[in-house]
Amino acid sequence: MSLHIFAQGLPDPGAPARSVASRQFESLAELEALAGVTDRAAFWRRFFVYPEETRLVRGQGELERLVRERIRNGEVPPTETERERTLRALRQSARGFLEPSQPDVAPYPQVLDALASAADAARAAGASPTEIIDASEGLEH
Repeated sequence: MSLHIFAQGLPDPGAPARSVASRQFESLAELEALAGVTDRAAFWRRFFVYPEETRLVRGQGELERLVRERIRNGEVPPTETERERTLRALRQSARGFLEPSQPDVAPYPQVLDALASAADAARAAGASPTEIIDASEGLEH
């Protein structure tokens, strides 16, 4: 896996991340959040002694270890909850609306329908209004 490295040596938080414990991650930032990383620079600085490719592999390995440890300690549920799954679907729908493949064309009705149904599913799964707004990049439903 190849991730973009910023000038200060940190990987792009929006870069893809490997799945861990039957959870799929759209971005490295999601994996870092589940692992409990609060200071990205401090976390990744530990791996600066390695070449760029090794740094990313070792960093993701450490993130996976932290997630598995948090699951063992009961801080994170062992499987993805319905709420987490629906919020991720909402993020994907919002991204399809905000970053269309053809920017000069009006959004297709199915994109708007997918966004609305994803928001309804998240609401039904118990997501709070704030979580829904965050997942949908601030779009109103």
